[in-house]
Amino acid sequence: MADDITLEELEEGESEYETDEESEDETDSEEEEDEPKLKYQRLGSTVSELLRHDVATAMALHDKFLALGTKSGQVAILDFNGNMTHNYKPHVHPIQQLSIETTGEFVGSCAADGKVVVYGLYTKEKISNSYGRAVLSMALDPDFAKKETRQFVSGGHAGKLVLNTKGFLGFGSRDVVLHSGEGPIYAISWSGQLIAWANNLGVKIYDCNIKQRITYISRPKGSPPPDQYQCHLMWVAEDTLFIGWADCLKIAVIKERRDGSSSLPNRYVEIVAILQTDFMISGVGSFGEYIVLLAFITDDSSDQEEGRSSKAISSGSPSRPELRILTRANEEVSSDALSIIGFEKYNVRDYQLHHLMGESLFYVVSPHDIVMAKPCDLDDHITWLLDREKYSEALEAAERNEELLKTHKLLDIGERYLNYLISHAKVDVAASNCQRILKNDPQLWEKWIFVFAKIRQLKAISTYIPIHNPTLSDTVYEIVLNNFLQSDHPRFLQTIDEWPCSLYNVRTIITSVQENLKRHPDSHPLMEALALLFSYNNQFDDALHAYLKLGKGDVFGLILQHGLYEAIQDKIALLMKFDEDKAIALLLSHPNRIRVNTVVQQLEREGEQELLHKFLHAVFKKDPNSGRDFHYLQVALYADFDPQHLLPFLRQSHYYPLEEALEICQKHKMYPETVFILGRMGSSKEALRLIIDELQDVKQAIDFVSSQNDDELWEDLIESSMKDERFISGLLENIGGHVDPIRLISRIPEGKKIPGLRDRLVNIISDYNLEMSLREGCNVILKADVVELAEKYVRGQKRGVRVDTSAVCASCDERILRSEKKGGLVIFFCRHVYHSQCIIPKLSGDRTGTASRSTRSSTSGPNLEALSGNRASIIGEGVPANLAGSLHCLRCDREQRRNTGVAGDELADVVVRRYDRYFDLEVVDKKRKRKKPFRCVTQELLRELEGIF
Repeated sequence: MADDITLEELEEGESEYETDEESEDETDSEEEEDEPKLKYQRLGSTVSELLRHDVATAMALHDKFLALGTKSGQVAILDFNGNMTHNYKPHVHPIQQLSIETTGEFVGSCAADGKVVVYGLYTKEKISNSYGRAVLSMALDPDFAKKETRQFVSGGHAGKLVLNTKGFLGFGSRDVVLHSGEGPIYAISWSGQLIAWANNLGVKIYDCNIKQRITYISRPKGSPPPDQYQCHLMWVAEDTLFIGWADCLKIAVIKERRDGSSSLPNRYVEIVAILQTDFMISGVGSFGEYIVLLAFITDDSSDQEEGRSSKAISSGSPSRPELRILTRANEEVSSDALSIIGFEKYNVRDYQLHHLMGESLFYVVSPHDIVMAKPCDLDDHITWLLDREKYSEALEAAERNEELLKTHKLLDIGERYLNYLISHAKVDVAASNCQRILKNDPQLWEKWIFVFAKIRQLKAISTYIPIHNPTLSDTVYEIVLNNFLQSDHPRFLQTIDEWPCSLYNVRTIITSVQENLKRHPDSHPLMEALALLFSYNNQFDDALHAYLKLGKGDVFGLILQHGLYEAIQDKIALLMKFDEDKAIALLLSHPNRIRVNTVVQQLEREGEQELLHKFLHAVFKKDPNSGRDFHYLQVALYADFDPQHLLPFLRQSHYYPLEEALEICQKHKMYPETVFILGRMGSSKEALRLIIDELQDVKQAIDFVSSQNDDELWEDLIESSMKDERFISGLLENIGGHVDPIRLISRIPEGKKIPGLRDRLVNIISDYNLEMSLREGCNVILKADVVELAEKYVRGQKRGVRVDTSAVCASCDERILRSEKKGGLVIFFCRHVYHSQCIIPKLSGDRTGTASRSTRSSTSGPNLEALSGNRASIIGEGVPANLAGSLHCLRCDREQRRNTGVAGDELADVVVRRYDRYFDLEVVDKKRKRKKPFRCVTQELLRELEGIF
């Protein structure tokens, strides 16, 4: 079996071949080490035993196996770990090249004995051709097993490129020389329909489809002799060829010709890149987008700045070969020095590089050693990062592709990262990564929390401790809380607020906090945390007391949510100091639970007069009567704290002592309020004097006098105004709607100068003319409305009334229709119907028509007439005409008398009398001894008429 080794182990090699190891390690440590792209494995087992007695000279790779040719002419079929599965000996001289077709059924070989042998691994088929001179290279048709032609191509010292094809019907074979005359054929590579070969002049490509050579690529100028430095050909794709020769690499791409010229092949070759190296190329390969070269280096090759002579490059002792990865821009990606067994004795032609493209496997072949290189996997990448303490990058790489891990475990990487961070005092970073690493494992969480507790860094991890999914043991949470309780009170409060109380024993923590408060009585965070804990433990009264004492917290939410109205009975002042608006709103919204007198008594006892005022003011705004027992207090409170609201209060309230209120207002010189109280007390003249002398406000004086409805006050106001021209001017401007201006004008002394007198008089005359015009207009409108209502009344009286066949007389209760009683019917608009014999005898002796109506007689049926109210609407035959307008429904009359005490005729007389007075436009309000404004008369008349009709 092959032994897996790292690059470092491979570089150690056999101890007998190691030189200058220490000096090279010191040099490497000075530079930043790049991560290797490949890892290496020396093929052991059968290969080691085979090469101990023989020499490897050629190799070919297939997806299923390896084929190794030796100096003795033997071909060994190996698995990828170097175990031999089959072997045969087709030659007696060293094998120069091996070739495997795509199915893996046939292996071709050539040797210095001039033979080309194609061997069937699974059949007895074997082809052997001898060409006389040494054959240096051969290649099987990729479709060799699929085609009957069994083609292969070969070449060597004879200088001919020979295509061998099986004969007709499988008999014999024939050779076709594709090219000759340019020296030995050193290398051949066949891909698809393209055959590439190298000779002394360069590289040529043959197209099997058109049976024509399509290009020639010359050997680099000044390059060493081709027999000393083998040409390496490799098809990395069906249209891309790598050509490595000495110290130069060319990349050729096959392209289709677009001009369609018949004289040239339809395909041509373009050299897309030329890479000049500072080493000799012993093999070429492809690694994704990169180029892989096996570099042969001598000790003094790095000193050669120019020139590429064979002697210059070959001078010096050989160094370890290197496997270098380059970009197509000739930039080095990585370089690995390989410690090949016996590398000091080998030259550039002793090494080979073979590439299995499907698996990205590389085999470095030397005479007595074979090393396999393959891309580093995720485990290799993580190992390299861990060895260099790049734990964060290792963890990220493992998280991205955890399913690809084989030897490493994500948790192990994460815990190594946490240990590294803690050991380097990066506890905050370690704590922030705990959720990422520990995930939902409660045992791991508890383990690492105790680690943080041991190094006294619980503060760092507390933010990340899980409180659900998973939930840890009570002990863990209580350890954290007690740690903060002793060292960090704000953090303790934050944690209590964030963590559910179900995580720990609340009673235990409350006891600890109370003990701690004895040592730190002024710690606000502890007090707030205690209030929270009381709430968690359903001790809401204690929580409320703590919040009020602290002056913060959701006090009102606590009260409303848990109905703590009894608990706040003795904490009203504290509650209002906490938040006035919310406290007052709470007190007002629950008057049955917290009575007004309780609040007032407590605030008075505490001496909180301003708070008392704000509360009583809010009570008064909500319901002026609910706090009337304390209105006597509010006068002084308004005067002290809110003077602008005192007058509205005085006007709305009737429950304060006037004498005390007057004394308070006089003391504070609040004249408008004093005037109001004097007016309410009946001291109108004193109030008027105060307005005139102190306020000197003409308009207020007029408003006050007009509100008192006292003619003597008008005389006093006019008399007092004679002393001041400004008052006279103000009265002339504002008195017109209240008093006849002649009373004022006639009292003005002759020769007295009144400011704006002319304008005032003009305004008075204009107002009078406007009033007269309005009266005339309203009179016209009134008459039109009366006519419209009268016409509406007449139309209503003429309207027919429907009588149902089931109707009965409202007097005798007999059926109206088909009755045996003679005479007509009397029908009222109230829907009551009478026989004329039942109603007329009762009314004819004592009723006289006050508003007679005409009737229409007819021999064929009753007469119809529309009357108002409960008057008769249909009068039958035999009804006297003089009673038609005076008949009233007896039943409705009785009902009306019961409700109003007025009968129908009496009501009509009242309406007439009311109506007539509205046409007198000179209606005088006798009580106030002045004419009533005309617009008021008009509005009252219309309201009366609409109610009647």
